[in-house]
Amino acid sequence: MRTISLALAATALTLATAASAAEWKPAAGKSIDLGSFKGSAFYTVEKDGYRVVATLAAVNSGAERPQVIRLATTLKADQTVHLSIPGTIGADGNETTIAFKRRGDIVEVASAE
Repeated sequence: MRTISLALAATALTLATAASAAEWKPAAGKSIDLGSFKGSAFYTVEKDGYRVVATLAAVNSGAERPQVIRLATTLKADQTVHLSIPGTIGADGNETTIAFKRRGDIVEVASAE
């Protein structure tokens, strides 16, 4: 049952629009697609800055319990943080990267390629 739920979630995320540069509102979820890892992110406004949390799971790994990764960071004004998944050993070696950018009071998610 867990495998079916993960497969459905992965399918839904695949159908969602890939991360693009667009305004993003606090606490609103954003789909993230890094090829072999898919998931979502959100941010909240805190006194120290904007806290961004991204959680992604490996897809098509064949594992009953796929690997999950999480990024949690606090962005101050005009800061950017990159999240990347390295390419597979023996493949083209290209990594997939997105950037969480804070520009004043706006946070964006954009492909960093």
